[in-house]
Amino acid sequence: MRIDIRVKTRLSGRAVYFSGKRRVEETVVVNELSLSSAMVSGLGSVDKETCTLNINLSPNSRVELPAQLLRSTHKNTVFRLYFPEKQALDAIWAFLRRQAPDNGSCPYCGMALQSDCSLCGTCRSPLDIMDSDYLERHLQSTFLTRLESRLPRCDSGLLLRLLSTVDQSIVGAPPALVDDEFVGTAPALREVFSMIRKAASTDMSILVLGESGTGKELTAQAIHERSQRRDQPMVVVNCAAIPGQLLESELFGYEKGAFTGAYARKAGRFELADGGTIFLDEIGELPPLLQAKLLRFLEDHTVERVGGKHGVHVDVRIIAATNCNLAAMVEQGTFRRDLYYRLNTISITLPPLRERGGDILVLAKFFLQRFGAQEQSELHGFSPAALAAISAYDWPGNVRELINKVRRALVMATGKFIEPEDLELARVAPFARHKQSSALSCSREQILDLLEQNGYCVTRAARALGVSRPTFYASMRRHGIDPSRANSVPYLPLSAS
Repeated sequence: MRIDIRVKTRLSGRAVYFSGKRRVEETVVVNELSLSSAMVSGLGSVDKETCTLNINLSPNSRVELPAQLLRSTHKNTVFRLYFPEKQALDAIWAFLRRQAPDNGSCPYCGMALQSDCSLCGTCRSPLDIMDSDYLERHLQSTFLTRLESRLPRCDSGLLLRLLSTVDQSIVGAPPALVDDEFVGTAPALREVFSMIRKAASTDMSILVLGESGTGKELTAQAIHERSQRRDQPMVVVNCAAIPGQLLESELFGYEKGAFTGAYARKAGRFELADGGTIFLDEIGELPPLLQAKLLRFLEDHTVERVGGKHGVHVDVRIIAATNCNLAAMVEQGTFRRDLYYRLNTISITLPPLRERGGDILVLAKFFLQRFGAQEQSELHGFSPAALAAISAYDWPGNVRELINKVRRALVMATGKFIEPEDLELARVAPFARHKQSSALSCSREQILDLLEQNGYCVTRAARALGVSRPTFYASMRRHGIDPSRANSVPYLPLSAS
């Protein structure tokens, strides 16, 4: 299914690119055009992936667009278009609207339309393309589809920049620092991103579940920073770190003279978070008495200080987190069922590191680059044996453990590359060289690492893995890796389809 209008044309234009230091300019004909791409003919062999297309939309209208090579045959070359200026985007869109076929066919999928319909019966695309605000609505409505088609080609840094852009332009949140545990593109992590954005737009209580070290506090911080409460305080309470006899006064405060040592009134954490968010970490460690008091607060948003006679209304949102199985604790009678259901309005489950696939290697390299720059390290990276050991390890401490291992390796490494011993990991065979199926079981990061280590020569990479070239090519196709462009990272524009 097309996600923008594509029309057949015979527009003249010129393609400008560099071959070595020589500037090359060729006359081309644009045979098909859309907001996202252009198919041109008359172009010779392009040495580089990028060029500039000058397209004559009319005798008095010409646009100049950066373009990225997508594919090429002996007849036609297809480029992805980028729009550094809104004026060029508007000009292309105006041309497409004028050229959209009025033959009873959908300008998106090409199927026949029923009379007097506002939506295509096949692809369900809206057909009111002549409305002045249609382009903006179309780009917003197809954003997720366009993003999903490009995620497999995103590296971690690109994904973080994209998420920051989404927060600012669509969600309306200010730029926020995305911390370590959110580096990666694993499907489970993308689901967490989606849940964070959905949860941030509400004021409901949220329960964050996950093993120790998976980033529960980071998730709470991300929700708070994207919510309407972002300009108000976020107060963090670790329910397991405060003794039970002190926890009530810490949470709800106390009045002067409430107990020995209470020389003055003290506001509790709930009052300090008034207008903002309170994050209750390790909620499973909350004593039964305080479970009842927290349930009371969830019902009327009123706190009663220890020794106090009157309640104080507090406007605060609760985000709770635990690495315990709260559902099992409810069945065992150690956690209140009614409190569990009140907290569990929205639930976000964070994946452990061992279930994030190729993200493990992405994170390891991210931390090595980050901490190596801080320490001014001259290490060249991880050895193949170290990468294999990182992939094989179960990481019970999750991201927190990975951070500590990389920090240790920076200190302990004596060669140019980090070895398994520097990470305190067992040395394992990098790959099973006697099995051709080993290539198909490799992660995308492992395949890219092999290509990088062998100068992006498929023959040498296949030999290093101990498989045939066709088997290695099959693994590359499985992960969407183009052997001719495996060492490049494409740019992902928000306005391209």
